[in-house]
Amino acid sequence: MRAINLERHGPPEVMVEREVGVPEPAADEVRIRVRAAGINFADLLQRLGLYGNAPKMPYIPGFEVSGEVSAVGAEVSGFREGDRVVAMTRFGGYAEEVCAPQIAVLPVPSDLDLVVAASIPVNYLTAWFCLKTMGNLRSGERVLVHNGAGGVGTAAVQLAREDGAEIFATASSDEKLELLRDLGVHHPINYRASDFAEEIRRISGKRSLDVILDAVGGKTTLEGYKLLAPLGRLISYGMFEAAPTANRNPLRAWRAWRQTPRFNPIQMIGSNTGVFGFHLALLEGKEYMVAEAFKQILEMVMDGRLQPIISESFPLTAVGAAEAHRFIHERRNMGKVLLVV
Repeated sequence: MRAINLERHGPPEVMVEREVGVPEPAADEVRIRVRAAGINFADLLQRLGLYGNAPKMPYIPGFEVSGEVSAVGAEVSGFREGDRVVAMTRFGGYAEEVCAPQIAVLPVPSDLDLVVAASIPVNYLTAWFCLKTMGNLRSGERVLVHNGAGGVGTAAVQLAREDGAEIFATASSDEKLELLRDLGVHHPINYRASDFAEEIRRISGKRSLDVILDAVGGKTTLEGYKLLAPLGRLISYGMFEAAPTANRNPLRAWRAWRQTPRFNPIQMIGSNTGVFGFHLALLEGKEYMVAEAFKQILEMVMDGRLQPIISESFPLTAVGAAEAHRFIHERRNMGKVLLVV
């Protein structure tokens, strides 16, 4: 079968296409013939050598796929060959076939397009846990979503809208701001044209935010933290500042890491605020919570309350994967980017 391998770190073009053996599912696994695979910023960090939980190279990237079941392990029940499914994978998604644990696989309703289904898992689950589990967002609270027009951003904005929050969101262009308005953002902010913190203070006052979703890191994290109201929560789930371009730059990554604040519990007591960190792939022992949230998200998609947004699809080839990574690096995406077989 064809797969996209990561064999060394560097620009998008380091990904190579290889013929590899079809994987055999373990007893509790489902093998999936891939129709589409999602691309996430974590994939870009892996390629640049900035992802701490990557396997030893060479390996196949990719955390989410949709497709049809091609085989099941001996202990699997509820799935059979030909079933339409969507799944979370622990790497391996940039391939024509991949195995996933049964608990990470869900059936796709017959009236949901498989390509659309592939755009759901990582983005919506990340937004769900950040907003609902860690952020405990309530109706009427003020939430700030950084990079609101991206994959996780558009998912978070929709979930916050469903929860009845007052939404602030940042983006890098007027076109993206228009998308945010269409999604229900009350206060879209172009962070390239104005200082987002000053703009929020102008609109709602000092220390006015209840929840912040931050995948930027660096100075942005500190400026956001200063905006938290008493009982406010900041949830960090990434560090875009470490890799803002397609080229590997360890000095830039180190600078972003150094500029990201370290929080002192005593200081947080004094401000009545909290800081959380979230990583979807590191929820060992909580997989049942992921499965439950996944089911609820799919239900909301099917009844029209959530509308997955696909920015662009590229072919599942080395060239397609490189183009897709560069597309995200250049901040052109508005919503999810996919690789499609």
